[in-house]
Amino acid sequence: MKFARYLEENAVDEWRRAYINYRGLKKLIKRVAEHRAVREALEQSEAQSSGAHSVQNSATRLLERSKTRFFLRGSRQDGGYGATTRNQGDPLTVPHVTLKGTGLGLLDESRDTEAEPPYHLFFGKPTNEPERMDDDEEMGGENVSGVSTGEGGPLRRHSSTWVVPQADRFPNMSATDMIAQLFDEEEQKFFLALDNEVERIIQFYLEREHEATERLSTLFEQLLELAEHRREFKAKTKKIPSGQLGLQRLLSKVPRGLDSDEINRLKLSTQNRQPQHPNEVSSSDDDAGDKRRAEVMEHVQNLHINELRASSPAPSTHVHDPVEYKAAHKKLRKAVMENFRALEILNNYRILNRNGFIKILKKFDKTMQSQMMHKYYDERVAHTPLVQSQAVPKMLEALEEIFAGYFEHGDKKRARNVLREGVPQTLMTHVTSHYTSAYRTGVFMGIALCLTVDGLRYAMQDRVQHVLPQWSQLLIVYGMEFLPTLFALMFGLNLIAWQRVRINSVFIFELDAGNALEPWQYFELPALLLMLLSICFYITFSTAPTNPLISPLAWPLVWIVVVVILVANPLPILHKSSRMWFLRSLARVGNGGVLTSVEFRDFFLGDELNSLSYTMMNLWLLGCEYQNDWTVPSQCSTSASWWVPVLGAIPAFLRFTQCFRRYVDSHRMVRIHLVNAAKYASSILNIFFYFHYRHNGSQGTAAFALWILFATINSVFTSSWDLIMDWNLLRSNAHYPLLRSHLAFDDIWPMYYVAMVTNVFIRFIWIIYLFGGPGSLALRSFLAALLEMLRRWQWNFIRLENEHLGNADSFKIIRDLPLPYPVRRKPAPDDDDGDDDDDGKSFILGSISSLSDKKQMRMQHTIDTLENAKMNLEDARRRQRLETAV
Repeated sequence: MKFARYLEENAVDEWRRAYINYRGLKKLIKRVAEHRAVREALEQSEAQSSGAHSVQNSATRLLERSKTRFFLRGSRQDGGYGATTRNQGDPLTVPHVTLKGTGLGLLDESRDTEAEPPYHLFFGKPTNEPERMDDDEEMGGENVSGVSTGEGGPLRRHSSTWVVPQADRFPNMSATDMIAQLFDEEEQKFFLALDNEVERIIQFYLEREHEATERLSTLFEQLLELAEHRREFKAKTKKIPSGQLGLQRLLSKVPRGLDSDEINRLKLSTQNRQPQHPNEVSSSDDDAGDKRRAEVMEHVQNLHINELRASSPAPSTHVHDPVEYKAAHKKLRKAVMENFRALEILNNYRILNRNGFIKILKKFDKTMQSQMMHKYYDERVAHTPLVQSQAVPKMLEALEEIFAGYFEHGDKKRARNVLREGVPQTLMTHVTSHYTSAYRTGVFMGIALCLTVDGLRYAMQDRVQHVLPQWSQLLIVYGMEFLPTLFALMFGLNLIAWQRVRINSVFIFELDAGNALEPWQYFELPALLLMLLSICFYITFSTAPTNPLISPLAWPLVWIVVVVILVANPLPILHKSSRMWFLRSLARVGNGGVLTSVEFRDFFLGDELNSLSYTMMNLWLLGCEYQNDWTVPSQCSTSASWWVPVLGAIPAFLRFTQCFRRYVDSHRMVRIHLVNAAKYASSILNIFFYFHYRHNGSQGTAAFALWILFATINSVFTSSWDLIMDWNLLRSNAHYPLLRSHLAFDDIWPMYYVAMVTNVFIRFIWIIYLFGGPGSLALRSFLAALLEMLRRWQWNFIRLENEHLGNADSFKIIRDLPLPYPVRRKPAPDDDDGDDDDDGKSFILGSISSLSDKKQMRMQHTIDTLENAKMNLEDARRRQRLETAV
């Protein structure tokens, strides 16, 4: 595999801009080679004036062939470099080596981001340019994901990567001297650009390393608090009185999570018996656990990780609630796993970039017939923190020890396996193909399509409508059930598209990376539900004339019961972890942000429900029909009961309360949440005023005017918010007008304009209610609901893309997890008391480095650490400038 593609496949998308610009450096090597070819030809022509004409022609042919290859590989043919081809009679000139179109920069100059390809910035899409397979670029099946603990551990499999050839024709010459002697000023731009890449990557790595150290220091303090909390929890549980109490009454007082030995002691107390060694039995496990955890902390301290605050802090004045111990234990377990995942990504970052520098230097030597790799790497890369720092491998080892000691009873093997389950998908060694899932999905969908078409054929027959006079109400109910099922099925297409452009939906939705479903696995359950719905639909209308044992009117309710059983069953089938995640997410949406903070998945799912208001409204119709035994003519009209708008407005109301919760959580600083709340308030008013208009028999000018007014306000409000806020489009400085600078689906960029137009059009779909009579109202309502569902499906593509770009802009790779105990702030130089706790009960793990009081400290640390790494680089640049001037 070529290294450029290997880098794209293994780079973390949120950090894609921070990796080595390997493709840009490859382009620059080609331009340097073209420059040298022409320069050497001209030098030969000057030395051999008699053969100047033939040499010039040969150099011209060489240059034309080189440019042709360059343009065939997809480079832009602009006015900067290689814009035109030379005519046969024009004099031969040496082309300048420019960086335009490479995305590179020289020293302190600004980077060429405008010409940088979008796939380098964010998305690792395979390029279509035909490249010659170079031997020095083949990876030979190396796997970055196995690297975790430094050169002493799994890194051994990569040891061959770091062997730099020692052959050198200039043993006593520095890299700067070699560059000045062997390359002219234009050719030296490659090394200036490479210097800039080295400096940029080292600075990014040091910042992320410092953030990781701060997070681990905070975790260390939290774990010490957890150990103290555990002792208080154990002491509290041992105070349960014994005596002549019934076993059930006694066990009912046992707090959750007691170990088996403690429960055994309580059982013996009910029989007026004591254990043989009560003190030893009750305290031996506790003593062993305390000893194990103390040894873990001592081991972490002995790793001597720079800047890690691993010493025991001053005793905290915080009083622990024993009842909350289990919740604190669970939170810290998740925090350790999330930190381990972040460190794995950082470790892979340094390995990929070290590989990249070696590969690009090797390619330069091969192209230019030089021997610069060893000199340059040894002087300007090998002594930098990117190669020398052992902080990340040590922190990985520390987290493995901590996780084993605190959460896996000292079992290091199990701890390692659990931690590895959270490795990002981009670092996996292979992707499993789910042919069986795809086959079952195809079978389910094929059956569903056939039965749905045949069921509709039966429903339209006069004979069936005569026997089953409730057919129109049944069609409405089945339409109500069909829309969310189809929506769930089509969401799988969203997953496929996001996976194709490497949008990290697993991270955005905060799924467990070890249990996250692949798109073809996801399709199974919605396809199964659609097939079951089509079976019920077919049976309802096909068996009506035959007077079956089960009434055709019962099948819509049968399907709902089956759905509840399949989705909520506790058996480990049909991807239980994903089903439970979905139910928990629905519960979070249901509380409207009152009981829990609002995460992305909460308001995303709330928006999905807003597009299913047709289903919510017709829940009342379903209950009404069963309550009245499906009487004919129907006594259940959706314009008769105020329960219809109440049910339809529930999703908008939940989003309304979520917006207020987000505003409160932002310390009432981010007022845009209030604007968003006003948008959902307009949706609620639109629903109620439309129902008020229909409740009055679609009569009355005032009711009609109010509905039109609020419907227009809501449509303008929501469509504008979709384009500007949710999609972040309509940017004036974008490459494509009215879009944005970076697009995930840039290969189909015209579809963004299609999405913008159709989104606004469907937001005004309520206009169809102004035309037609009451007989077609049910059909028009269903078509409007279907189009709204399709609009939301289209909205999903770009909404998650925008969220991913936001994460990439902030280099966010870990979730914001609350910690159970107050966080002790790192004392500043002018602080009188460094042991003061924060006022807050919890602290956001992923935001440690974003606090304003630590930002300056982090930047100062980065600057100080970079001084040693940049010393050789600055000295080399000065010497190079002097020698060039001479």
